[in-house]
Amino acid sequence: MNILLAIGAFCFMEFVAWSNHKFVMHGFLWKWHADHHINDNKKNKLQTELYKPGFEKNDYFFLIYAAPAVILLLAGLYFAIPALISAGIGISLYGFTYFVIHDVIIHQRIKIPFLKNIRNKYLQAVIKAHLAHHRGKNIHDFNNYGLLIFQRRNFKT
Repeated sequence: MNILLAIGAFCFMEFVAWSNHKFVMHGFLWKWHADHHINDNKKNKLQTELYKPGFEKNDYFFLIYAAPAVILLLAGLYFAIPALISAGIGISLYGFTYFVIHDVIIHQRIKIPFLKNIRNKYLQAVIKAHLAHHRGKNIHDFNNYGLLIFQRRNFKT
């Protein structure tokens, strides 16, 4: 049951990421998120050359998203409640997945050679959807607010 709870928390975080990206990051906290888009839009080059190295204000969101996982894990361990630990693990795994896909694979903020040229069709579609959001050419591109779930058209070449 705890494994299912961790999987459920992981899946729920995609909805949280989508809704927060759309309504918070592109809403009242745009001032934190703007530099993430500005770095892309200043340069019209390959995805490997999108980012200046260093910290972005957008990186503050890591702290916001990590806080519930840390609280759940600590409370679960302190009060010996496995369900809280499982939920904290699911949220943490989503955070790790998001970091690897978004920061390492898509934006290559950390250069890991074997993650540079992804051939997996699903990951290629994830990359395409995310980069379409950054370089929106039409209104449909800006609908790509999630990371793992996106419009089917991104699977087409």
